[in-house]
Amino acid sequence: MNHWKKISLSTVLVLFVLLMSIKYIFNISISIPSSNIEFSHGDTVSKVNSEYNGKKPKNIIVFIADGMGFGHLSLALQTQQSKKAPSVWQEFDTKGWHDARSIYGPLTDSEASATAIATGTSTNFGHIGIDKDQNPLENIFEIASSHHYNTGIVTDSYIWDGTPAAFAAHIRNEDDARSILEQMAESELDLLFGELEDVGEGDVPEKDETIEILQKRFQLLERSMELPKGAKSTTPVAIIFEEDEIQDLNSSPNLLQLTKTALTYMSSQDNPFILLVESEEMDAASHNNDSKRVLNGLKSIQEALSLVLNFSKQNGETLVVFTSDHETGGLAAVSDFDNYPKMQIKWSTKDHTAAVVPLFAIGPGAEYFVNVHRNWEIGICLKKLITNDVLDE
Repeated sequence: MNHWKKISLSTVLVLFVLLMSIKYIFNISISIPSSNIEFSHGDTVSKVNSEYNGKKPKNIIVFIADGMGFGHLSLALQTQQSKKAPSVWQEFDTKGWHDARSIYGPLTDSEASATAIATGTSTNFGHIGIDKDQNPLENIFEIASSHHYNTGIVTDSYIWDGTPAAFAAHIRNEDDARSILEQMAESELDLLFGELEDVGEGDVPEKDETIEILQKRFQLLERSMELPKGAKSTTPVAIIFEEDEIQDLNSSPNLLQLTKTALTYMSSQDNPFILLVESEEMDAASHNNDSKRVLNGLKSIQEALSLVLNFSKQNGETLVVFTSDHETGGLAAVSDFDNYPKMQIKWSTKDHTAAVVPLFAIGPGAEYFVNVHRNWEIGICLKKLITNDVLDE
């Protein structure tokens, strides 16, 4: 009894609020594979492959799963892995986390967090490529271009969305699609794959105007995604699809196909490259507490990520950094005691949360992400790897 008397009223209130926050329970039973994956014991952060120690990566791939937290990751590990298919998440050299907060406080949005990752500077809600005072920030793509890298963006969302925009634009109004598109066309981007959305609404130009803007910089490819050959093989390329065309592995196109085409193009160029691959599925699904879409989206992310990791291993000179810009939905994978050992998905909100999110890395340079604990530190590490500063420390 004396032990319980020591619990403060504030602690009881916090526990009560946490329990009351579980508002949405989806009665979706999820089967756990009969041969569950075996987890290795050891430190939270694994030892970095000594083969890469001190080496500067030639290429960098940044994979951002928008809205994905450790609850989503736990769901993937518990429901989609087996001994016959080792977990893609287990393959990383370093496994950690980062706090995605904005400069305003514990919460953030895609614009602020992606800007922190792209520039190494924390900023406020809705700020794309600018600091809290709306001054433009140099992003890693701009730095990479000045160091003779090719740069590219692949997203299953619309191409002017907050996350891809943070790597190519500087603007306060995230809804001003026309200005973001114009900045992309005026940038040194070599590749831009994604969707259109809300065409003709507000500051979103009609499709014909969008094509006209993009053609100032890019050769627009057909749906077949066939890359230009011969003298045009180094021409900057773009592919744009209609709204919501890019879904999961059941759709064509899908993120896996786009990523494969992008890697083919980037690796065929004479220069090193830095490529952003973004999946919006976890964020979109979690805002609607759509459990089925989460499961399908996780499969899509894992397949695209597996492709990226295989490319990194075969290439031997490519760093892969996987992370999220924030967590959405407060997802928890819990046991279904009425149908044990099946599981259920529970949600605590339809909004962003202040939860920390995964940060994994593999390949040359992975060791520099071991002690990263804030989103802007990712940008600092990437800048140093591009400019070679880390090797001078």
